[in-house]
Amino acid sequence: MSQDWNLVPTFRREFDFFDRQRDLFSEWLHRFDDDWRLMEFEDSAQRFDKELERIRDNLHVLDSDDAELSIDIPFITDQEGNRKLSLRFNCSKYNPNEIMVKTLDNCLCVHAKHEEETEHGKSHREFSREYVLPDNVDPNHLKSHLSKDGVLQIEAPAPPSVEAPKEHVIPIEQL
Repeated sequence: MSQDWNLVPTFRREFDFFDRQRDLFSEWLHRFDDDWRLMEFEDSAQRFDKELERIRDNLHVLDSDDAELSIDIPFITDQEGNRKLSLRFNCSKYNPNEIMVKTLDNCLCVHAKHEEETEHGKSHREFSREYVLPDNVDPNHLKSHLSKDGVLQIEAPAPPSVEAPKEHVIPIEQL
């Protein structure tokens, strides 16, 4: 008894999540917005590949910003003419009870943490910034305000400074 075998060609390659997304792109294109659908297929496929590469590059990057702030001129003059330290942080993705502002010696620390669990899974996001206060700012005088749109503003009065007069006439001594 002889058996006839049918050979099935196989394609072998590393097939990861991103390869699967690329393979499904043509099936998904009709679900994309007009910007994508109005492009030539090859152009939209290249755009999709670039977006996948961007996602892959940022997949395991938690926070690319430096946690320690460096602000050259942290002082402002308000509408009443008062000089003060003024720092602002975007905390719009956090509830007020998820934000902590504290000082440790002369270092201001702002930390926010959000955790959420839904039927689809868990999400976690965290924000942390440190700022070394200028020597002449008293950490005990810091005040913070959170606006309705999530902008955290931290202020402290600037210490009085001795300002040099803008113009000073220097007498000329005749010899």
